[in-house]
Amino acid sequence: MFVDDGSERPLADELAAELAALAPAFKLRFLRHDTARGVQEARNAGAAQAEGEVLVFLDADCLAHPGLLRAHLDAHAGRQVAVCGYTSVRELTPAGWRLLLGDDWDFGDPAGLAGRMEGTPQLHDPLCELLADPRPSDWAFFWTHNVSMPRWAFEQVGGFKSEFPAKGVEDIEMGYRLARAGLPTVFAPAAKAVHQPHDRLRGRDIVQDRHNEQILVRMYPTLEVEAVCSYDIVRSRELVPAIERFARALDPATSDCARLEELPGVCARVATAGNVLVLGDPAGWPAGLRAPDAVCFPGDAREWSGPGREIPWLPLLGTRVPYPDDHFELGLVTDYWRSFPERTLSRILSELCRTCRNVVLLSGVSTAPLQRADPALAAALDAHDHPYWEFTVRLRRELHEFEIVERERVGARAAFDLRERPWEASDLRTAIGAPPARHPAQGGA
Repeated sequence: MFVDDGSERPLADELAAELAALAPAFKLRFLRHDTARGVQEARNAGAAQAEGEVLVFLDADCLAHPGLLRAHLDAHAGRQVAVCGYTSVRELTPAGWRLLLGDDWDFGDPAGLAGRMEGTPQLHDPLCELLADPRPSDWAFFWTHNVSMPRWAFEQVGGFKSEFPAKGVEDIEMGYRLARAGLPTVFAPAAKAVHQPHDRLRGRDIVQDRHNEQILVRMYPTLEVEAVCSYDIVRSRELVPAIERFARALDPATSDCARLEELPGVCARVATAGNVLVLGDPAGWPAGLRAPDAVCFPGDAREWSGPGREIPWLPLLGTRVPYPDDHFELGLVTDYWRSFPERTLSRILSELCRTCRNVVLLSGVSTAPLQRADPALAAALDAHDHPYWEFTVRLRRELHEFEIVERERVGARAAFDLRERPWEASDLRTAIGAPPARHPAQGGA
């Protein structure tokens, strides 16, 4: 089943000779959209007209190994799974291919190409080793360049979603729904394809994926999805278990609002704010004070309502919050912030600054504030909070990157206004070429 999603020249015309040669051996069908509808609708349209009990999706830039379909079928035998196949060199451009592998490759000969792949280490798919030890978050490897699923499962979960404005993340969203329906994503190393090199704007793709990840978090505000979108797909495999253990063991007393009423200035701000997000446990919220409009806290979610209304409870760390920029007038952070090492805490504070027009960092308002970051969580974050994209989509990593001003103190209780400082990023060429700036304290000649 070929789907042409609005190409300028119909691909059926360009491929007429090739299709005619294949016709005796294969039942081929061609579906064309006169205008592009996006990858989700293209895949859904193809699936609607396909007739098999297993649906295999292959991107147009991927060449199938002669045994690919058989390997996918074998992977489904006797079990209910979603399958991710082996795909070589996903990110190479034509220039990168020539640099690393030479220019004597015949992409018109899939069988010969497949044989040559076997002896070329650069074409090895690292997912072979990575996914040999399955993890619950492996749904995030459901990448549609080379995947399959049972038809009944595709129909049960409803096909690919249209919420994503451009390609990227829509496939792992499908993997997540399949996992929730009881079909984990497994790796099939024998289902091989080669990703043909083509020019691409990698930086643009990285930014677009972060945009689409935010849509994913909004659709499924869970710790697992937040981790995949915060730390990248590979690193989250190690972090998800550590984060879930932290959430299960988290003592609400370390993060509650038991002494918030001792800060009358903060309470007055809450009372007059248009809408409020609390990062921490709302237990101990002052009686008579208007309830917050949302709570973000990974401890046990429970029924917690304000006068006449239910309060959304987001069971998240806070690295990705499913709200748009400046959604809340006020963000309030309890002593929950003490749970994290500085690098990850800075990410959380930056996300709160994104979603809240004003942020207040509280100290000493909880029943039993931690004296240091949770050791097990800190060790896991120090090892794995390094998403591959953080040098394209920059993350704040130090408290130096924030302006923190004390606004109220009553004994051991304190409130600090927090905002992001302007923080200029540079590259080494620019830094080396720039003359040192004289610090004001150094004075003049």
